[in-house]
Amino acid sequence: MKNKRYWDDIRDGEQLPCRPFSLSIDEIIDFSKKYDPQVFHVDPEAASATRFGGIIASSLHTLASCTRSLVDALHAYEIIIGLEMDKVKLPNVVRPDDLLTIDARWSDLGRSKSKPQQGIATVQYSVKNQRGETVLATGFRYMIACRQ
Repeated sequence: MKNKRYWDDIRDGEQLPCRPFSLSIDEIIDFSKKYDPQVFHVDPEAASATRFGGIIASSLHTLASCTRSLVDALHAYEIIIGLEMDKVKLPNVVRPDDLLTIDARWSDLGRSKSKPQQGIATVQYSVKNQRGETVLATGFRYMIACRQ
């Protein structure tokens, strides 16, 4: 691929272009039936009687969908491997068809002491719905190839 980016090219605070996304009620139910079959994820009638008043997305589904958008934004980088994931915070629920936007930025850049041809950097990100409410916040730490 042309224009590959290396650890040396990353600047602290640089934003990654993550695409917004939404989860339909059918996507939420299908995912949850397989991986997180709680009533407020899989049964619209029963979910309406819960404290949520309807179907909500599984936090696992939200995280997986955010990860997909982030990985798409990282395609130009020479990522070697993911090293760590920060504590995941989920302060608000995701409802069907919420428009979710990701603010992802590089931070904590450092060259590996044991392998100086590799760098380490974190992508911190937060995800908000169309009402401006944060629905997820976390970060991923990566090992990235150095140009030099």
